Amino acid sequence: MEYCADAAKDRTMPSRPGPRRNPPGARLLPLALLAAALLAPAFAAEPVGAGTRELPLDPHWSDEPYQWQLDDGTVLSRGVSDAQARATVAARPGHERYALETVAMRYPLRIAAACWKRPQAEFERCIEWGKAGPSRAHARAEAEAERALEQSLQRRRERAAWTGLDAQAVAQRLRRALAGQPQWEKTPPAQRPPAQFDCAQAGAPPPLADAGQRRFRAALAAGARTPAGEAELIAAARAGHWRAAAALANLALYDDDWESAQTIAAWLLERDVPAGYNALARSLGAADAYEHGSAAPAERERSARLRWRAAQAGDPGAQMDLADQLAESDPDAAERLRACARGRFPDIDG
Repeated sequence: MEYCADAAKDRTMPSRPGPRRNPPGARLLPLALLAAALLAPAFAAEPVGAGTRELPLDPHWSDEPYQWQLDDGTVLSRGVSDAQARATVAARPGHERYALETVAMRYPLRIAAACWKRPQAEFERCIEWGKAGPSRAHARAEAEAERALEQSLQRRRERAAWTGLDAQAVAQRLRRALAGQPQWEKTPPAQRPPAQFDCAQAGAPPPLADAGQRRFRAALAAGARTPAGEAELIAAARAGHWRAAAALANLALYDDDWESAQTIAAWLLERDVPAGYNALARSLGAADAYEHGSAAPAERERSARLRWRAAQAGDPGAQMDLADQLAESDPDAAERLRACARGRFPDIDG
């Protein structure tokens, strides 16, 4: 019997944003924003007239936002190429070196003063085109994406390093937890369905480390998913604060970082913290869903049983996850689960 599907909400921190959808390392440049930047303030291309010429572009650059610049980046005009992929440009007295910049590319060119006096056909032949390269806006966006990616990778490296556990130790601890699950299934608490949850019979969560409580509160104030908030969570977890550790495991799953999530689950389990079973349930279910598109029924059942074990042992995150699953089928049981979690941790859902 399936007791619940994998819960996607973070029940350890007061704020529980939805999981991220993009895979790690995805660097999708905001091209629409770059196009807006090229046109801001928005200008239509100047009508061709005295002192202006049409600059021919590759045919696929029709209806393309562009900037007409001096070689040093000074913007002379903005516009959108026409259906024939032509940009309207004008001379700046005393200058011969220009650049046409689109959303993605920058084309340097030299146009002597005499060229502007020639008819359009001769003007086009008079242009000296330089070597094209990425647009400055595109290069800035690439650099920013590289910095963001490196910061993300650095956070991933730090997210579970504080546990001091290597891959072998993590694997051994998780295998022990899974191997011990059949024995727990034979106990009276395991036999009760979640619909019969009784807070009075649930275990009490372990005390929180005083040394990490201040840093945990600072993480709440900063926002757990901000770099500053995550740094505070790491500091709190390093001091032994199990709620901070559980929150880091959840953050790892938002980032598709299964290794860190399972490392932290092993750290929690090593200390007999019930949240370790819920962290393990989330990581196993999420990893299976990511690999196969959706979690297999057997994997969902295993995750459900691990989560039920955590809820019975007093983990507030597991209790809130189960409450979500029972909200429609058994609202009374869902309310009992929420009341139990909130009674012990009033900030569990903000």
